[in-house]
Amino acid sequence: MSGWVPSCSRRFSALLRSTSRCSRAQSSGWLTKRAGRVLPAILEHFGIAELYPPQVEAIPLVERGESLLLAVPTAAGKTLVAYLALLRAAAAGRRGMYLVPLRALAWEKVEELRALTKAVLPQARVGVSVGDYDRTRGLGDCDIIVATSERADSLLRHSPDWLPQVGCLVADEVHLLNDSNRGPTLEVTLTRFRELVPDLQIVALSATVSNAAEIAEWLGAVLVSSDFRPVPLARGICTDTQLVWEAGARQVLPRTGAEGLVQQRLPDQSLVFVSTRRGAEAQAKRLAPITELALSPAEREALAEAADALEAGADEATSFDRGLAQLLRRGVAFHHAGLTNRHRKLVEAQFRERRLKALVATPTLAAGVNLPARRVIVRDLKRWEASFQSNQPLPVLEVLQMLGRAGRPGYDAEGEGVLMTKDVTQAEEAEAAYFRGEPEPVVSRLGAEPALRTHLLALIAAGAASDREALHSFLDRTLFGAQGELWRTQHRLNRVLEFLREEGLITMTGAAPGEFAPASETQREGFAATDFGRRVAQLYVDPLTGVTIRRALESGVPPNPLGLLHMVARTPDIHSLYVRKQEMETYLVRMMNAEGELMLPTPEDQVEMEFYLWDLKTALLLQDWSEEMPEEELLKRYSTTPGDIRAKVDVAEWLLYAATELARLLAPEAVTELEQLRTRVAHGVRRELLPLLALPGVGRIRARALFNHGFAAPDAFTSPTKAELARVPGIGPRLAEQLAGRREPEQTTL
Repeated sequence: MSGWVPSCSRRFSALLRSTSRCSRAQSSGWLTKRAGRVLPAILEHFGIAELYPPQVEAIPLVERGESLLLAVPTAAGKTLVAYLALLRAAAAGRRGMYLVPLRALAWEKVEELRALTKAVLPQARVGVSVGDYDRTRGLGDCDIIVATSERADSLLRHSPDWLPQVGCLVADEVHLLNDSNRGPTLEVTLTRFRELVPDLQIVALSATVSNAAEIAEWLGAVLVSSDFRPVPLARGICTDTQLVWEAGARQVLPRTGAEGLVQQRLPDQSLVFVSTRRGAEAQAKRLAPITELALSPAEREALAEAADALEAGADEATSFDRGLAQLLRRGVAFHHAGLTNRHRKLVEAQFRERRLKALVATPTLAAGVNLPARRVIVRDLKRWEASFQSNQPLPVLEVLQMLGRAGRPGYDAEGEGVLMTKDVTQAEEAEAAYFRGEPEPVVSRLGAEPALRTHLLALIAAGAASDREALHSFLDRTLFGAQGELWRTQHRLNRVLEFLREEGLITMTGAAPGEFAPASETQREGFAATDFGRRVAQLYVDPLTGVTIRRALESGVPPNPLGLLHMVARTPDIHSLYVRKQEMETYLVRMMNAEGELMLPTPEDQVEMEFYLWDLKTALLLQDWSEEMPEEELLKRYSTTPGDIRAKVDVAEWLLYAATELARLLAPEAVTELEQLRTRVAHGVRRELLPLLALPGVGRIRARALFNHGFAAPDAFTSPTKAELARVPGIGPRLAEQLAGRREPEQTTL
């Protein structure tokens, strides 16, 4: 957060005087005397005496309440500018919202902002909103809210009365507008907030992109762009044992591959990016004999304690836990989406403490988590793209984001970014693409059919697109419209609207089905959401998910656990497990055996049948989890990871909640079964353990242990002694004391 600018003290003093004059000159009420004191207090809190050049340019814009796009490299001071804008809004009686792409990044920002507000603006409350898309309670009391884009979009759909009070909206990693998954939601959220709050200040933070001026113009923002880095970056390309630096120097490595690059830089840290999870784990194992030799006795002891904590903290320690712990003890770890939150936090903490000498990660780490290293190595410059059915080169922007992690301000005089190639030809291609090439322009992804389907329904349900003219007017204000895509995709727009009408999510008036009436004509098509469509939008599920749930509930098959789990697995909101060729026959047999339980028909198309079996495999995983199958067995049977199990459980729980709410409209008789199944999936327990989940500190493993020792319900705890309870495996003295003699047990709501 701190920084240096040569001979900058006079300029810094002038900046403070300038921003103070701006504060006094404003009469709109947005800037108050209290808001004017925020900047000096923030600088004092972070111990910043001098500013980076992009900060010097951006801060006066923030002080004047102007919107800006700050497009600069990693660690160039974007966060300070964002925090200043948020705290000034809070100090002036408005609300601030910080949009982030990842839940993990949200919690990181919340911790930083809470520490900052405690020192600078103690009366300000910082809240976080990253889940539960159907609730808004509690956020209205917060002055600053950190949220994922999806959660902010969900808030807009529920329209709480405090939303127009948002005076500042920070959008982190705004270049992710280019991402086909997260981009459309961020784009629509920014557009809707600009409509809702006419005087909204947007502070967009971005990597350097080739069309930053276009993005700034779309946002109505001033562009602040710079290639400034607080720590200079040396770039090189490694082929075999030859490391050639961009400046011309050549070095011979002690061994080939990433192992040689990591060894050469020890005891400094290296961050290695690879394309796959399996590759990350294998590379970490190959690095372990090298990194463990560089550990000091103190580091070795601290890592051993962390590894022990990782294994001890698991309800069920698995081979995955043990493998990761063993690597930690040797000074290396891997980082990918297969980690649970507990794994991830522990690994990141050890890397930040500079104990781990190497971290091998998939590219998701480059999306925002702040883990810089002295040397960054991009081992894989290609990855598998399903749409091409082949390996494709990584985008320039993505590689630059990875290399941007090199160099830790305050620790390193220089960061090093190295690309790995197989031969001289690849080295020349990599240099041309990633060292001399321009990053790709940010292009709207809102025109994809799944994105249109979701956001058109949300707009219609919110009353923001009551007819064709209003719909076009809104889309014209998106990046999609600003880049001229709307008129090139009218056929797709019409197809999506027709789908929503045919499936009973909206009603259309003023035009025959399939007919397109241009907005310039007198005739207008009117749109309105049905009760079903409105609830689907509020629940924040894909309209196709809502339709899938409705078809299952109306299938005539009695609601049952496997049928309902297969129902949620069939939706586009969950990523199903892949069925390998050698497994196909197994799951075909499982499908035939479950014929009376599955609530959705089997497809006739062969490709669709494969997807149907993927979904069945996913449903069976969830069923086995809720039948208390040990996690180790789940990992082996389904070739998965703890993080994947947790992710699928979380999504399934959310979809079962959505199905429960839709069942209240469509099939009330299914509500009880859905509610019970949701609780079972959330905790991974059989039906008979549900009453025990009301007990404090009791989850999947402890509930089963208590049940097996005769404690079948909360009222069984009114007579046993603390000593009797403490003898139950997993129930220590402290929890036994809490449970012993409970007289008014809570009841699980089913």
